[in-house]
Amino acid sequence: MAAGNTTTTAEESANGIYPYKPNSFICIVFAALFGGSMLYHIFQMIRKKTWFYTPLVVGSLMMTLGYVARYFSAKSPNDLMPYIAQSLFIILPPSLYAATLYMIFGRIVVLVNNPKASIIQPTKVTKIFVIGDVIAFLLQSGGGGMMAQSSMADMGQKIILGGLFVQLLFFGFFLIVSLIFYKRMRSSPARFTIPAYGTRTWVALLKLLFAAAALIILRCIFRVIEFGQGHDGYLASHEVYMYLFDAFPMFVVQAMFHFVHAGDLTKAPSSYSLKKIKSS
Repeated sequence: MAAGNTTTTAEESANGIYPYKPNSFICIVFAALFGGSMLYHIFQMIRKKTWFYTPLVVGSLMMTLGYVARYFSAKSPNDLMPYIAQSLFIILPPSLYAATLYMIFGRIVVLVNNPKASIIQPTKVTKIFVIGDVIAFLLQSGGGGMMAQSSMADMGQKIILGGLFVQLLFFGFFLIVSLIFYKRMRSSPARFTIPAYGTRTWVALLKLLFAAAALIILRCIFRVIEFGQGHDGYLASHEVYMYLFDAFPMFVVQAMFHFVHAGDLTKAPSSYSLKKIKSS
């Protein structure tokens, strides 16, 4: 019995802060995937002059750094700083991905030049959702910082959980707004008068936003359950679930934007400007 306890203690010491033995190889794989995608996003953003993709690029960089930090954390599982760094850099980027989704949706609403199709005034769509996203980002980053202090770790975990709930709330609202917009546009005669600019249509881009939003919501639900169960919970104590419900879907979200890019909807004519919509 004593030998069994000694073995368990030795395993816990080897795993350090983690409730399992972290896999260092898969960290490098995902760092390479996110990093390669980031470089291609930078290339696309510059070539297509879609500067509103900046949050997505920053999120891609953070994901890359997150899995690099996780690699070093896996090699030194007892060190707190690499552990905190990987945790923050992995948990925060979806908020930046969401900001890009919101800005693209705002541009779609302006492009179709049919303000009545949106239940929120087109000039306010992006502002409302980005504000909510910033709140969620600050809560999660603040909670992550508090978790670096053992005396405030529980409070930090609750604040991160609150940030995830705020993110879910705004994403749920975003889905409702965008689905209503899509339904109204499908039944509106105005959709037949929208010229097809570039190689992609606004419909293809909107469907991409639906798919990306669904994946981010899935990831948020996973994180809410994980943090709700605590550090010793079933999800947090099995590394595979983090890659299955966080790393993989977030890479899919990041990669999808390579294939359906807002820059492929070339510049709309001046009649689709925000100024015109404001005065309508």
